[in-house]
Amino acid sequence: MIIDTPLTDALARLQQAPLGNALYTREQLNDGRWETAWLVRDEARRITSLGPQPAVEFRADAFDKGGVVILPILLRLGAEKAGCIYDTWMNAYQIEGENVYLQDLARQDHIRIHLYDDAGQPVQILTAPNHLRGLATAVLARQQSYQAATMAAFEYARESFLTNYTGVEALWHVLKPR
Repeated sequence: MIIDTPLTDALARLQQAPLGNALYTREQLNDGRWETAWLVRDEARRITSLGPQPAVEFRADAFDKGGVVILPILLRLGAEKAGCIYDTWMNAYQIEGENVYLQDLARQDHIRIHLYDDAGQPVQILTAPNHLRGLATAVLARQQSYQAATMAAFEYARESFLTNYTGVEALWHVLKPR
């Protein structure tokens, strides 16, 4: 189980976001290893309606948008329907942090998904196989050729990319299952 996690800042950011949002962060396991995990905060009734073993699927890919490589990483919990898909975005070449999230994903076997209700209370932790490993490994292998991107450049590239889609569900159908 988890002994020490940097979830405090991530949970504070998640609390400030509207319901139905997700983000990724890192957590430290009992053996000292760090792993990347997802946090989801949504309405209590939606979270509890998922049941104890909901379907979990990630879809992701890497896109070069004006020299900035962005990774939309979408997470579906439960049945494939509106409101069950959560979007997160990763900068393939982070100027700070040495891209630890991708490094984690390239080596970890599973991904933990922490579910929180609308009051910010923990409800459940799901564990899914890490099908993002291949993508993370491929992106890291090409990282030398990427342009370093500030957060402003990354946000601009992400917004520009999103103009091609009517919403997260449309993007879901374009991305490859992982």
